[in-house]
Amino acid sequence: MGSGLPIFLLITCLQVLVIAAVTDSGDLSALNAVKSNWMNTPPSWIGSDPCGGGWEGIGCTGSRITYIILTGMGLSGTLTGDIGDFPELQTLDLSQNKGLTGILPSTIVNLKKLENLFLVDCSFNGPIPDGIGSLTRLVSLSIASNNFNGPIPPSIGKMSNLSLLDLTDNKLSGTIPVSDGTSPGLDLLLNARHFHLGKNLLTGGIPPNLFSSNMKLLHVLFDSNQLNGSIPSTLQLVQTLEVIRLDRNSLTGPIVLNFTNLPNLSELYLSNNKFSGSIPDLSAKNLLTYVDMSNNSFDASLIPPWFSSLQSMTSLIMERTQLQGPINATLFSPAQLQSIVLSYNQLNGTLDLGTNYGSQLLLIDLQNNSIGEFAQGTGYSKELLLHGNPFCQKTQSSEYCIAPQQKNSSYATPTGNCVARSCSAQQLFSPNCNCANPITGILHFRSFSFSDFQNGSYYILLQAAMMEAFKSDKLPVDSISLSFPLMDANDYLEVRLDVFPSGDYVFNRTGFSVITSQLNNLTFFTRPDAFGPFFFTLNTDNYFTGSNKSSNTGIIIGAAVGGSVLMLLIIMAGVYAFHQRKMADRATQQMNPFASWDQNKANGAAPQIKGVLSFSFEELRKCTNNFSEVNALGAGGYGTVYKGTLPTGVVVAIKRAKQGSLQGEQMLVYEYVKNGTLTDCISEHGSYVVREVKTAMDNQRTKDSGNLNDILDPSLDLTKPVKGLERFLDLAIRCVEELSAGRPTMNEVVKELENIQQLAGFDNNVERVSTSTTYSETTEESSYHPYTKKVFFEYSGSFPHSEIELQK
Repeated sequence: MGSGLPIFLLITCLQVLVIAAVTDSGDLSALNAVKSNWMNTPPSWIGSDPCGGGWEGIGCTGSRITYIILTGMGLSGTLTGDIGDFPELQTLDLSQNKGLTGILPSTIVNLKKLENLFLVDCSFNGPIPDGIGSLTRLVSLSIASNNFNGPIPPSIGKMSNLSLLDLTDNKLSGTIPVSDGTSPGLDLLLNARHFHLGKNLLTGGIPPNLFSSNMKLLHVLFDSNQLNGSIPSTLQLVQTLEVIRLDRNSLTGPIVLNFTNLPNLSELYLSNNKFSGSIPDLSAKNLLTYVDMSNNSFDASLIPPWFSSLQSMTSLIMERTQLQGPINATLFSPAQLQSIVLSYNQLNGTLDLGTNYGSQLLLIDLQNNSIGEFAQGTGYSKELLLHGNPFCQKTQSSEYCIAPQQKNSSYATPTGNCVARSCSAQQLFSPNCNCANPITGILHFRSFSFSDFQNGSYYILLQAAMMEAFKSDKLPVDSISLSFPLMDANDYLEVRLDVFPSGDYVFNRTGFSVITSQLNNLTFFTRPDAFGPFFFTLNTDNYFTGSNKSSNTGIIIGAAVGGSVLMLLIIMAGVYAFHQRKMADRATQQMNPFASWDQNKANGAAPQIKGVLSFSFEELRKCTNNFSEVNALGAGGYGTVYKGTLPTGVVVAIKRAKQGSLQGEQMLVYEYVKNGTLTDCISEHGSYVVREVKTAMDNQRTKDSGNLNDILDPSLDLTKPVKGLERFLDLAIRCVEELSAGRPTMNEVVKELENIQQLAGFDNNVERVSTSTTYSETTEESSYHPYTKKVFFEYSGSFPHSEIELQK
């Protein structure tokens, strides 16, 4: 075969296959360990190079894995401790994978460079690791909608860079931690913008020292817990606050906050508590848009004047707040007012809406009061609810006296100027008039400043803001659709979202994962003022199961063609490899003295050498504690030597090539010599063994007093002279000559050993009996390299590959 074939193969392979093993071996080992505990991993997760091999959801900087984003991939399984073995990882997002269960491993605290941790809407349980506060670079900690339990770790207070703390919708219990001089707490998070702790089992009071004037909080969301006590007055020190949600707790006492100290407050949720005293005065809050103080035990009072003075108010919800007395028509006059709910109070007299009610007023709910008359003829044609009032006992037929039916908005993003057509299964018609498989889910807004859910102008602004963000990030999004807004049982606003792909019928896995990940990022787009903080949940467990098979035809054809080309290349490469191996064998016969040794013949000249055990990279990584610097014994031109302990307790020295070495990832494992350096062993604590042996040999040859028997170890039990002993010792002394010129080559050493063995009359086929502990825990899998699947330390000659026996 001519020299043209290797060049042809090289050029062809470079054109068709790009194989660059650039991923750091430690990162690869950790990722494979994590992968082994998961099901439904992306199909691209094959090969041994995630960074260079296009593993979907894996992002790298150089050879190091820095991003793992697998949002909504349908993963199932548990998260192992190996997740902590990515020292350069900056973002970990496993959100929207309901099949991920189990605890969050404590090794997560080893990710010292982690900036974003998103585990939203999975099924993790157990406590949050106590040491999680050591992730001091963390900016976003979002683990909402899981089953985490136990207390909030006080160490979170060490995260000085944290902006988003979202622990919503778990089973966390205990009190809200604050610092006490010896332990950190959430009050130390001076750069935090979001405290989202709602829908948990938190108890105790809200600590007064949780808040300070140095904080930058925008949102304090503590709703749906079991908090008690009063609202601390220190809350008013945080002048950046925009949204306060303390509803659905057991808070008591009068509300003593001076709301004038909160100039940016726009939404206030205090419903379903046990507040008493006077209804707080909000007359100075010109930016306030949404107020809900329903279901509290305030003192009985007339309607406060500030109800009608807040011109930015869209929604006023004051159900069961002990209001009484007549209703003034000015109550309905604010220009932005959309809904006013004053049901289950003691309001009485004649209801007169007047003629100056706001043009956007859609709902007036006065059910179950004591209203005796209604001055009709005012022209108000929107929803008015008077059911349960004395007025309705007189006029049962009035349209205002019918018990209300729950209404859901039917709003949906309109399509363009085109004729709607039917789409195939699993496809929807997009606003841009295309049939495609969208990403479908629900946007959950934890706060919002409007109640007119049918008003499309809000959703048009939201749609425009999201599309601008998608385009700015160059994500493959053609259009989005918003539809069916409604308020859920927790007073969160739910809006259905469909995100349609650009340039194809479906999203690929990378595009899908990045888009769904961004939908849980509060800073992804600039939200319109009407929408507060949110999170996103998928409507499907696995977007890629059985979707749009017809759109895969091109992929199948391409894969078939590519597979054929690949098979041809493999055959050609195999022929070439066989040719090269034959040439190598011939060279071995000519140049390698080992090649002539035949173990099946008794007169073979080679010394009997025990087999060598091969270890997997994972075994060596574990026994050196991930090649910890603490275990490093020293470094040289080849690399670094680490001290390790095998599962049997045997201590070994492991020599690993330095990063960038061209010798591959093979490592050498030696018995660990714990008694100092080689020089120490030779000198034996003061006596220089080389000099003693040399002197004894000289005396033996000159027949002077003293001979070799005087310095031989009695345990050798050499009662008779051993042929070749002097030659063996002479060879050993030459091997430790100070100058390299005086030392023999390895070829010379092997040939001399062969001669000495023949002189001594040793039989090569005699099996030696082990007098040591046998390390026999190596599995078949562990004898392979995790990247190449080739045996570690594989010898290319004719020696048997037997199990190693480590001498003590």
